[in-house]
Amino acid sequence: MDPFAPEESQGIADPVYLRVRERIRSDILSGRFQPGVRIKIADLSKRYNVSQMPVREALQMLQGEGLVTIAPNRGASVRAVDERFIRNMYDIRGALEVLLVRKCVRNISESEVFQLHSIEGHYEEAARASDLSGCLRFNKQFHHVIYTCADNPEALEMLERHWGLIDSLRGRYGFGPGRLVEIINEHRQLLRALDQRDEALAAKIALEHCEHAKEDLLKQSRAAAAGEGGKVIAVR
Repeated sequence: MDPFAPEESQGIADPVYLRVRERIRSDILSGRFQPGVRIKIADLSKRYNVSQMPVREALQMLQGEGLVTIAPNRGASVRAVDERFIRNMYDIRGALEVLLVRKCVRNISESEVFQLHSIEGHYEEAARASDLSGCLRFNKQFHHVIYTCADNPEALEMLERHWGLIDSLRGRYGFGPGRLVEIINEHRQLLRALDQRDEALAAKIALEHCEHAKEDLLKQSRAAAAGEGGKVIAVR
């Protein structure tokens, strides 16, 4: 698969359960399924016109993301995606990112550093075009290279478990004014730290990057709740 291919083309061959997961996640985040409500597999199967097996698999994945809880003999219930949930999710992410970035500095090769610079170039092009889906795609690729270099697949799995949820929240709320410029600056600072193999500096930048992302998403979600809406600001 071409990592720089359009996002839509990458999803053409997605298994049914992945597409169902996206639909359920979207319905939860849009408020169609309210927090605390039980969602039955049979009802979801009819709603999305699929068999019950992919619905079960999708719900298991969403439980891993924290969006639903599944109890024996009670089925699945929707969890609230509130400020506390977002803060907790990002706090966990920040701790794991520091761990993985530190290990990445020790392991990263020159070719991987070059790959990061290339991906960052694509990210900045997407930011200048106010291409939200492109920004999300290249940002994920940028961080995935770093995480993979750390050679800790267990931590990587934990970290990427919530990535789809974060992208869905970003797709709904967007970025605040100036945030795309901040992301570019933070990526460039992180790249310089990796170029210099400065472990302490890279860890510091990674943590700040995660904190700034958390606060921006919270601010955008509050604006949306107040009816102001979020938007992507083009990079000039």
